[in-house]
Amino acid sequence: MVPLIGVKNPVGLESRIESVLSLLLKISSTEVQFLGICGLGGIGKTTIATAVYNCIFKDFSKSCFLEDIREQASQPNGIISLQEKLLYSISREEIKICSSKEGSRLIKQRLGNIDNLLILDDVGDRTHLDALVGDFNCLGSGSRIIITTRDQSVLSGIPENNRIIYEPTELNEKESLQLFSSYAFSTDQPPDDYMQLSTDIVHTTGGLPLALEVLGSDLSIKKDKKIWKSLHRILKQIPHNDVYGKLKISYDNLQDDIEKAMFLDAACFFIGWEEEKIISIWEACGFEPRYRIDRLHRKCLLKINKSKKLWMHDQIRDMGRAIVYKQSPMEPSEHSRLWSTS
Repeated sequence: MVPLIGVKNPVGLESRIESVLSLLLKISSTEVQFLGICGLGGIGKTTIATAVYNCIFKDFSKSCFLEDIREQASQPNGIISLQEKLLYSISREEIKICSSKEGSRLIKQRLGNIDNLLILDDVGDRTHLDALVGDFNCLGSGSRIIITTRDQSVLSGIPENNRIIYEPTELNEKESLQLFSSYAFSTDQPPDDYMQLSTDIVHTTGGLPLALEVLGSDLSIKKDKKIWKSLHRILKQIPHNDVYGKLKISYDNLQDDIEKAMFLDAACFFIGWEEEKIISIWEACGFEPRYRIDRLHRKCLLKINKSKKLWMHDQIRDMGRAIVYKQSPMEPSEHSRLWSTS
């Protein structure tokens, strides 16, 4: 077993690793435990899982890191391919399987007698977890399964005593500026003449690591304040296209058109509104909002804060508004929703 390739710019990573490790240490060494690293796209789930793997993989008899499960599973015979990769990581044997059921049976046989560390990255559906792990009672004593996902529902079939959820927080202002600068200028801080402009751009990201990396890399190519100011004005309206595409995956995977409509309503109109007032509006539309709000929350697309008001990450909000904007970018009157940015 060998460590994975390290993180290029590990800004703010140490405290997040410590949080995950402290959760794992609270568990009896003989129990089988699932830990879900759950959060919106671009928050750094895979980065955290990679770093945690590098810290603890030597403590287990066998280990495996399966990345991009949602994407790989969508390919022809994707689940079978993932099962074969898992079996190879555990046994170091090339094993060809004919069906996912056969793969599940072989995985059950190979994982049952040893303590394993499994990292399942970007699990998009409960069926992915079933195919790759199956009955958790058959896993070897002391095994740890760390799952990164945008949807907490993938953990719903695991007993509460055997699962822990960790939700990474956004980077703070200092960390955000440092990460942006590491990509834009290859230094910890912007030069003095770019400090204010860099700070303004960083504020549009809401501390989302993906956005900071994308913007820093993009702007590193051209040190021209007029171009930077132009991009800043754009970012106050819609996310960078590379960030938008990553975030929109969560929207595209919503259950139906009603969930999508409720998400767009929330992004355009209802941030900061009291939950019960929003529910009364959606109930009048026949949306059964209480269940659907819970689903949107589990998919990390919105939250109800301690004041019982709707909250949404700025980048998620802007992604939702960009979806509406792209319906008819040249004709605002054709948009399905209008909102005020003042």
